[in-house]
Amino acid sequence: MLLSGSLLAFMLAGVGGQEAAAAEGFQKEADPALNCTQQDRAKKGDKVIMEYVGFLADQTRFDSGKSEFVLGEGKVIKGLEKGVEGQCAGEKIVMVVPPEFGYGDNSADKIPAGSILYFITRLHAIIRTTKKPRGGSCNEATKARPNIDVTLDIEGRVITPSGNGKVFLDKPSLEIRFGKPNAIRFVRGLESSLTGACTDEERTLFLGPDLAYGDSGKSDGRVKGGESVKVDVRIVRVRDKKPTDSKIALNFLETIASGGLKNFAG
Repeated sequence: MLLSGSLLAFMLAGVGGQEAAAAEGFQKEADPALNCTQQDRAKKGDKVIMEYVGFLADQTRFDSGKSEFVLGEGKVIKGLEKGVEGQCAGEKIVMVVPPEFGYGDNSADKIPAGSILYFITRLHAIIRTTKKPRGGSCNEATKARPNIDVTLDIEGRVITPSGNGKVFLDKPSLEIRFGKPNAIRFVRGLESSLTGACTDEERTLFLGPDLAYGDSGKSDGRVKGGESVKVDVRIVRVRDKKPTDSKIALNFLETIASGGLKNFAG
């Protein structure tokens, strides 16, 4: 990840930066700000996928990785939720998190009590459920998941400040095999955002370049390199067109056990 100019200098100011940060309170800065519409920004109830690196004031890295959480559920520290809320998919966000939005007077692993935390993050995806499945949930057999063929009713647009980005994909019946190791970046982004979704569930996905078409863009030019996209999708059908050998063997044994092959002559 690249670091933001103004806040990075502030972050790395050492003890002086710690004192200044305490006086300023929580801060965040997108570098650069993508200026998506208010409707396209992360809000409470959205699930987000983000990547982060966390530092202490002495520049010690205390943690890094990827995280998925729902805004408003309180599964991560308040500073991360506050830093992501209101931001656009694809933005790099630098955060200065005072103790009251971090771990307060408690210590945590490599983090001393009362620490101001500094995060460099990338908001890869915002996942918004717009229609829940009937009954609010479904059984595992009707969920999108790896090694399953998922049919989607899907429309994709480029995210722009005006909210009227160009349509780059519009298919009422697009079938994708989830879990293929050679899947293109955009398909991997769909898998990351739709795994666990039920048949007839509808979601709006806001995908940054790392889960869309990267720095190169879409091969037909409809999505430029570095652009984020908005995808409206409905899960039409979930099925397994290519059962594994173990499933075939299990079905065969069940047939034998039920006497289904009694007329078979070897």
